[in-house]
Amino acid sequence: MSLYAQSGVSVESYVEMRPGVSVRCEVDRLNDQATLSFGAREDFMLLLDRNALVQLVDLGTRAIG
Repeated sequence: MSLYAQSGVSVESYVEMRPGVSVRCEVDRLNDQATLSFGAREDFMLLLDRNALVQLVDLGTRAIG
């Protein structure tokens, strides 16, 4: 059950990532999506299609630029 759902975004919890957190990316080329996993036990996972991933990368690029 989502805590919040609107406009195609479903939020299950608030996540804050500190330095040193394990990260992993799994690419599903067949379905044109990627799963980003955070934490040693994959405590948080983010499933993104290609367009959403491009948006996330663009935002990250702006944030560090």
